[in-house]
Amino acid sequence: MSRDALVIGINKYPFLKNSSGSQKHLNTPASDAEAIAKLLEAQNNFRVKRFPARIIDGKLQVDPDKPFKTEELEKAILDLFLPETGKPPETALLFFAGHGLRKQLRANLTQGFLAASDVNPGRIWGFALRDLFHQLFQEILHADFKYQVPLVKEVIKKHQTAAFLIHGEQYCGQQLLVTRLSHLKAKWKNISPIKVDVGQRAVGGRLPYLWQQLTSWFGLPKDAESNQIIERVCDRLLTQDVIFIFDRVNDMQPRILSKWLQEFWEALVVRVEEHCPSPQRDTHLLMFLVDNNGSVCKSDILLAKKFDEPKYPKIPLDLPPISPFTVDILEELIDRVTTIPKLQIPVELTSQILFDKSENGIPEFVYEEICDFCGHSWEGDLAKWLI
Repeated sequence: MSRDALVIGINKYPFLKNSSGSQKHLNTPASDAEAIAKLLEAQNNFRVKRFPARIIDGKLQVDPDKPFKTEELEKAILDLFLPETGKPPETALLFFAGHGLRKQLRANLTQGFLAASDVNPGRIWGFALRDLFHQLFQEILHADFKYQVPLVKEVIKKHQTAAFLIHGEQYCGQQLLVTRLSHLKAKWKNISPIKVDVGQRAVGGRLPYLWQQLTSWFGLPKDAESNQIIERVCDRLLTQDVIFIFDRVNDMQPRILSKWLQEFWEALVVRVEEHCPSPQRDTHLLMFLVDNNGSVCKSDILLAKKFDEPKYPKIPLDLPPISPFTVDILEELIDRVTTIPKLQIPVELTSQILFDKSENGIPEFVYEEICDFCGHSWEGDLAKWLI
């Protein structure tokens, strides 16, 4: 039986400061991790990898003085659970001692991160705990969307600034699609999208409240001028990708949304091309508008039908609507999921049964049924990590 363990102990965190403003690193994670590593190695129970590590007193030990970056942390964890050889160990154990971060996604929802030495809350959060969860989640995330994903990939190859409207009928998986699109590039997983829920009446009802939502993301006072926010976006874009997600735009009045796109997005696109034009940067500026009932494209909001139109990307591209799954798509999904031995999908789950139980293939009902068959809760286990 193959039993692999990854033991991580990080003491060094430059972002931690004491009351006087000087650095305040941690003292015990490395020694705690080393103690666990020795325990796991006893009686040859596990093959143990240590990070960060160096030779101390003639033996390889967890290094208390060495920093460990997010990209190194991510690679080490993926090598444990999803090795490139395609042969994960029968037993895999991860021990992490160090700092953790929580990012507030909504009033009642936070996202957890394992913090590496280079974390900087608001910019670099670390390794998302949701990336550790069941491979089922990734399979569901990659179900269908065959019309939207290739189109967005094509657009971002040709445009470093791009905007998209994601829409469809209710419960068709808009949130999962925006999650997938915002992770199309591996490095985007380590940045924090600027996400605003405009469905809240106080936020999406009046433009000043929308501007105020953005000030907090850029460390500006609430009464900051719109041009100050736009300049902050431009400055950040010089060194990293910037992704905006405006959720529930279907709850905004069309005239308010139209005015917002003009005052914020169009003005931002113009300023970006003046301040940091595409040939002079290798970063992307993206905006996703998420419409949860398909009403925005039926309004008089100005949208691009093709990404080579003269006004694009000043106006969002109207992506193909997300549709309910067909029986054939469900058959493909079940075939993929059943190749994962640990999922133990019951043989009685067929594409037709799944289609019938999900009210004729409504995507979020499909996800719920699959999770139920696998012994998971869509609301409790899966949705909170992917949405």
